[in-house]
Amino acid sequence: MRKLSFLIWMLLAIGSASAAIYKWTDSSGAVHFSDQPHQGAEKIEIPEAQSYSSPPSQQSSSEESGDEDDEAKKEYKKIEITQPQNEATIRNNQGYVPVIASVSPELKSGDKLQIVFDGAPLGEPKDSTIFALNNVYRGTHTIAVQIVDESGKVVKSSEPVTIHMHRPRVGMVPGTRR
Repeated sequence: MRKLSFLIWMLLAIGSASAAIYKWTDSSGAVHFSDQPHQGAEKIEIPEAQSYSSPPSQQSSSEESGDEDDEAKKEYKKIEITQPQNEATIRNNQGYVPVIASVSPELKSGDKLQIVFDGAPLGEPKDSTIFALNNVYRGTHTIAVQIVDESGKVVKSSEPVTIHMHRPRVGMVPGTRR
C-alpha cells in the first residue's frame, strides 16, 4: 500500500512539473499564479527538474551466492541478557519483569530467540530481543535466552541470570490473591 501511494504521488508530481505556469497581477495589485491561462497573464518558464538514475548493479550471480555462503558460515559471538542484571532484586506487585537480550552479530534470517524461564521454554520463539514476563511469583528464578534455528534446534544459549522477585503485598492487585 505504501508503494502504491508513493507511485501515485510521484505520477502527480511529474504531471504538475510539466504543466505551464502563468503569472498575472489583478486590479488591486495582488500577484497570482495559476496553471490556467488568464487575461493579461505571462507564461513563466520553469527549468527542467534535476534527476538522477543510478548505474545498474555490476554484481554477478557467483558473487551473490558467495554472500549467502558467508551468512551461513556466520556464527554468533555473543548472546547475553542485558536486563535484568544477575542477582537483581525486583519489586513489582504485578510480577512484571522486562527482559532485554543482546545478540552479536544480529540474528540470521530464520533464526529466532526463545526465552527460558526456570529451565523451561516460555512462549513461542520470536525475532525481538525484548521480552515481558508477567505474573512472576515471589522467589528466586533463572532466566536465559536461546537462539533457535528454523527447525527449532538450539544454536546458542546465554548464561542464565538469577533474579529475586519480591511482591510486597500479594493482595494489592485484584485477582492476585493466593
